[in-house]
Amino acid sequence: MSEVWPLLRPLCRKLALLGWASSAAGMAAGLAVAIASGTRLSPMMSTLQLVAGLCMAVSVGSFVTAAALQPRARTPAGMKSGSIAPRGRELQFDYASEFPATVQAFLLGSLAFLAGAVAFACAGLVLQSGPSVQSVAFCQVFLLGAAASGFTFMLFSKVAPRHTDR
Repeated sequence: MSEVWPLLRPLCRKLALLGWASSAAGMAAGLAVAIASGTRLSPMMSTLQLVAGLCMAVSVGSFVTAAALQPRARTPAGMKSGSIAPRGRELQFDYASEFPATVQAFLLGSLAFLAGAVAFACAGLVLQSGPSVQSVAFCQVFLLGAAASGFTFMLFSKVAPRHTDR
């Protein structure tokens, strides 16, 4: 990732940092609600739940904007499989090859977080009393994790030079 990070434009880097910080704050608030709340939310826990929701909106908004503003990179047509990837304007996107393993891990992480969100949502719906405060908060935490991982994958996949094993 140390090679990919400098290739992100400064505005996209700042938006991504805002998204990650918002995701972390939202996850912390959601976990506080999920772990510390009882059967009903106190005013403080309701405020934390609102903070988690707002952080989710800021996080998703900043990641969407960063991914939309980041231009795609391209590899030159004559670049060989084992050669060092070019920098700046020379970098191009190769659709026939795979992403680096680090970038692929974000997609897998996003799918794992999404599976957790679905599991907690289903668990909350199965309860006779309906979704509990805890299941909603855990669902929110997993959705924030899925959004952060998924949008990080989108952002880095635009600039990461794909490599071929041919």
